[in-house]
Amino acid sequence: MASANESESVHATMYFLQRSSIYDEEKPYSLRFPPGDGLAQSNILREAHLIQVASMRGRSDLRLETCGFEVMAFSSPLSYEDYEDANKIAHVLLPALCRKLKQHLSAQHVVALDFSVRRRHASFPVSTGKDYDHDQPTNMAHIDFTPEEGERMLRVMYPDQADEIIAGDWYSTWFPLRGPLNDWPLAICDARTVDREADLMPGDIVYTDWATENLQVHHSDRHKWYYLPDQTVDEVLIFKSGESSSAKVQAVPHGSFYNPRVQAGEPPRESIDSRFFVLFAPLEKYPRVQGNVFSQRPD
Repeated sequence: MASANESESVHATMYFLQRSSIYDEEKPYSLRFPPGDGLAQSNILREAHLIQVASMRGRSDLRLETCGFEVMAFSSPLSYEDYEDANKIAHVLLPALCRKLKQHLSAQHVVALDFSVRRRHASFPVSTGKDYDHDQPTNMAHIDFTPEEGERMLRVMYPDQADEIIAGDWYSTWFPLRGPLNDWPLAICDARTVDREADLMPGDIVYTDWATENLQVHHSDRHKWYYLPDQTVDEVLIFKSGESSSAKVQAVPHGSFYNPRVQAGEPPRESIDSRFFVLFAPLEKYPRVQGNVFSQRPD
């Protein structure tokens, strides 16, 4: 008889960066604005692969210090309706998550970077041809930051003391606004199964007045993917979205997928993901953040 974890495994489609010779000459990029002069908006060539996604529920061996992700218990101070209010998210939820992460990770200091509330449109992944009111799930495997991008951001935030605090890690949290959730859940890849040199490639995401560098992911049969079936609102996925050069465990590829086990009538996914710098330098007092790493956003 199959175990509960085996019976909850699913086969799903995830998109990856093609292993194309074009990237011998060009760095992958995506412009988040209409370019001119005949420039392509992106040179990212996607390809779909069928992956097996196993359940992480009950797997005590899946920990941040081994595979790069885990489940963290957290009771949000916000009601469902509060997630329409960006000020409440920024000034109530994110500080609560910072305190929880500091305690959970035995960190010296935690800084919230940003957040995204995603409410899946009923038509997704089929485009309506119009702009969505909310961010949608991301069905292409990726890692949020390269180590170099994380260091750049820290130097913008702490220009005078960056060298003292540079050895930090970058974490993301992810949880549903309503649960239990099975509609378009998040899949996370075990860091131990990823070959950094063979499977990852830096790419640029370019806006009108700033740019960031992430890691695109090539498919590999070695990868092992996991998700949390029936995820509740107080079960937070915490995973490494970037790391310093001294990190023992690297950041993890992740992306969302259509779940064939979703029940008819389950409402479309609503979730919030947030990103944090988690710092461990034993400073007597951390300085205030000075620079804004997202220049198009208000301080």
